[in-house]
Amino acid sequence: MFNRFNRNINSKVDTNIYLLIIVLLSVIVCYLQPKLILPALFIFGVIYYFSRRNIINKEIFFSSYLDNIIRNIERTNHFAVRKLDVGMAVFSKDGKLQWKNALFAQWVGKKNIDGLKPEEILPLPANAFELLSVHDGEQTLQLEDRYYSMKYYSVQTQERHSKRPDTSSGLMLYLTDVTDYELLRQKYYNDRLCLAYVRFDNYEEVMRGLSETNIANLNGEINELLTKWAASHQGFICRMNKESSLLGFSQSAVLNMMDDKFMILDRVREIRSGNKIPPTVSIGVACDGVTLEELIGNANKSLYLALGRGGDQAVVLKDKNTQFFGGTSSVGAKSTRVRARIVAQTIHEQMQQADKIFVMGHMNEDYDAIGATIGMAKLSLSLGKTTYIVQSEHNAYYRRIAEVLDNENIILSDNETKYLDIVVSEQEALANVTSKSLLVIVDHHRAVLSASKKLLEAVHNRIIVDHHRRAEDIIGDTVLLYLEPSSSSTSELVTELIGYFDDRLDITPAEATALYAGIVLDTKYFNVQTGERTFEAAALLRRSGANPNLVRQLFKDDMQLVQQRAKLIAGAKMPVAGLSIAVMYNAPNTTMSSVLAAQTADTLITIDGVAVGMAIVEYKDGSLGISARSDGSVNVQVIMEELGGGGHQTVAGVQLAGKRARDVEAQLIALTEKQLEECKTNESNSVARC
Repeated sequence: MFNRFNRNINSKVDTNIYLLIIVLLSVIVCYLQPKLILPALFIFGVIYYFSRRNIINKEIFFSSYLDNIIRNIERTNHFAVRKLDVGMAVFSKDGKLQWKNALFAQWVGKKNIDGLKPEEILPLPANAFELLSVHDGEQTLQLEDRYYSMKYYSVQTQERHSKRPDTSSGLMLYLTDVTDYELLRQKYYNDRLCLAYVRFDNYEEVMRGLSETNIANLNGEINELLTKWAASHQGFICRMNKESSLLGFSQSAVLNMMDDKFMILDRVREIRSGNKIPPTVSIGVACDGVTLEELIGNANKSLYLALGRGGDQAVVLKDKNTQFFGGTSSVGAKSTRVRARIVAQTIHEQMQQADKIFVMGHMNEDYDAIGATIGMAKLSLSLGKTTYIVQSEHNAYYRRIAEVLDNENIILSDNETKYLDIVVSEQEALANVTSKSLLVIVDHHRAVLSASKKLLEAVHNRIIVDHHRRAEDIIGDTVLLYLEPSSSSTSELVTELIGYFDDRLDITPAEATALYAGIVLDTKYFNVQTGERTFEAAALLRRSGANPNLVRQLFKDDMQLVQQRAKLIAGAKMPVAGLSIAVMYNAPNTTMSSVLAAQTADTLITIDGVAVGMAIVEYKDGSLGISARSDGSVNVQVIMEELGGGGHQTVAGVQLAGKRARDVEAQLIALTEKQLEECKTNESNSVARC
């Protein structure tokens, strides 16, 4: 042990120096006086003897002193292992328990645990030896009614007589009782203040035509229901006006609301006091916020997110995650057009201030996106502005529209500029961007879906016009956001905006046909998601010369595409009642593959007994595309959002990287079953029906 605890080398060296000096002096004296040789040798021997004995005695004393220290340390370690409030265990490199102290055995509450692995002693699969031994860490675990902080460390092991190094690792566990701290943390977590904004979505529509008595009764019933709801969760309510209220709850109460899926939404819809239209409310809840100002701001954002998704739903922001509840009923169309008029005026002002205007749809534009881009480009061109329509890569639909119209001798513009001349690629658009440029985004509001993400980043003045329900990852920093989930299509919205943009603005038959095609596409020939404003927009376009015959030509397919679609439908299966799934394998990642998937899903929901149709496309590049359609009884947007996608209540989809059909099929079935079950649960309630 370091040469018996590193003997007092310095003392020994000093003694040797003294002896050397004495020897030298003795030699000199004996040389001068030879008769003194014997006495000198005697004196040197005596001095050497006593010096040596002194060194040995010091070494013995020092060794005894170190032995006492080591024994004390060992006693202390032994006492710590036995008496400290820390449970300890050692596992060998094969994962089996080799040693533990009494406290560890007591806390795990099991007998005869020697030779067992961590996952056989501790709860949760995450405590498997193979996972814990990868790297050091710490976690909190619950054993019966107590909570423990578990620290774990990997220990390199090697056999004593092994000739080659062994890289296997053993494991050491330390358990510390943190029950008091954990219970306090949970109490703080559960008692944390959460704020909720509740807004009456369709107040004007519901109250229209009611007598004063019925209005008072309806308001009273809704207020009483909200008050009882708040009281049942030990919360408070503060009414701000006839349409809005502010409520406060503990976080544990919000967790209970999430468990029952905010049933208050269904109860509000059940209220009847002379009203023909069921009332709906939107709820925005926030539990995240360092200050009250931040908390109430997050609640306000959650409410606007719920309203942007069509209302009649709850949005909860908790632990930096956003969760959605409700939203399964159809979005009611608002008969008022005040907002459309204000939006049209704002767009007019923004276009006047811009020097160049770019209009862009989503990736793989469909006829709704194309009709909307042509309509917005019409507004820009009417002001004499330099205008560009930015298309995604490999999209031939712009040219298809032009070809169909050209065959009928109808051009896309009544002036010298043809729309095909201003359709540009991403690189061409980027080369023309200036600081005063304006970007109009249509038929989507998520950056990942944009036809050109680089152009989105390059232009800072942005306007969004879309009819999809608001997604969490909405494009930010916009000068105008016009989301109308109640609208059938973006082409419908743009048609309304054209009417308020300029009273003297006329639409050519070709422009009207392009917009009409967008409405027809998203409504499935006016079969789904239609309201009175949808038919009014269609009537306006027909008066402007929209040609339904040409639209039917746009939707015609070649024989090969029809055969492929028929083959997919023939191979479709129904894993559960109400759901049909078709899978296309080894497909090229092109627009036509996406179109084929969309058309297949559209056809599946026309089959008797099918409420949800899904077409899964496995692309050759390893990615995956899913097109989901609904007959209106199930909200497929909720299903696609679970996978990271989005869309509309009846039309939705998602693109996934590095996935195969077998990876997501089970999840799709489970999510659809959940939605179908909710619809079945509400089937007896006509106003709460999905």
